[in-house]
Amino acid sequence: MTVEEAISKIKAILEEATKTEDAVCYVTSVDAEPLNLAIEALEKQIPKKPTLHKGWLYCSVCGKDVLMEGYKFCPDCGQRIDWSDEG
Repeated sequence: MTVEEAISKIKAILEEATKTEDAVCYVTSVDAEPLNLAIEALEKQIPKKPTLHKGWLYCSVCGKDVLMEGYKFCPDCGQRIDWSDEG
């Protein structure tokens, strides 16, 4: 299973489980918080290209300077950085 598939499945489960108290598995807003945190963590595993601005490279999520290609993840928010030249 890919990260994208896992995110999709968790979102579908969360959506179905919060529709009504009659659902097979009812999730309250308190229960939903850890599921949403899991989704956020999984989304950070999907590599995103840094943003180029005035010759500097920044994390496309939080804006932290990630100029050094040694960073596999943003040191501020944890977003995986995509250093590939493809696309």
